[in-house]
Amino acid sequence: MILAIVKKAVISTVKHPSLEGRKLFWVQPVTPELEERGDAFITIDAVKSRAGNLVLVNKEGGGTMEVLGLKDSPVQSVIVGIVDKVRMQEPKQGSKSA
Repeated sequence: MILAIVKKAVISTVKHPSLEGRKLFWVQPVTPELEERGDAFITIDAVKSRAGNLVLVNKEGGGTMEVLGLKDSPVQSVIVGIVDKVRMQEPKQGSKSA
């Protein structure tokens, strides 16, 4: 999963038939502190997000096609959740980290 901010909608007049009627967005991956990291990319929306939303993106083709119920689609990523807030906790003293 990737934490990202939705930058803007992507308008496409011609697209693969499996994408008809679906919204595409330009998203920017961010750290939990909301600092940009990596390159922005286009993804498909499954949760009615909009520009400015902090979202969770599944960036794995097989899982993406399963979430959307598509087969043989050129989709590589999908927005699967809108994040209300990020809360980071320090590991407890004496606990082992993975």
